[in-house]
Amino acid sequence: MNDPISIIFGIPTHGWLPVDFHYKSFHMEFAASDGLNDPIEELYNAINKLNDNYPGQVIWWLEPGAYYFDLEKRGDEISLIISETDDLHNSKAEKKIMQKIVSDKNGIIKPFIEAIKGFSCQMYEENDWPYRLSKSQVLELQTKQY
Repeated sequence: MNDPISIIFGIPTHGWLPVDFHYKSFHMEFAASDGLNDPIEELYNAINKLNDNYPGQVIWWLEPGAYYFDLEKRGDEISLIISETDDLHNSKAEKKIMQKIVSDKNGIIKPFIEAIKGFSCQMYEENDWPYRLSKSQVLELQTKQY
């Protein structure tokens, strides 16, 4: 459980958010669309749900495909399952698991919180990304115990 994930959110442009994710030798680099959802807020909500032992999901829409980040907490362990689909709107499209990570809060939650914090400090135009977490939401993530 000593290998933390690494995730960085780049500066969004024209409705696309660059995401760079690493875990050991597993690497994903993609741009998520703002067309259907705000994946940063979904990540914020998923992290908060873990405190109440509820699973959470983040959908990174790639138009038409998508990546899913499913988070779940069991005791002191956090699991992150990363899966993909070729077409988010096709209910018959296969959802393939790409990576499963089990760690503690420092290996999964803390890097996500740091990435959200870094993203919230970035300057970008509303027409490039219409969403922004409030300062109180970011502060709440930093002060909660997970």
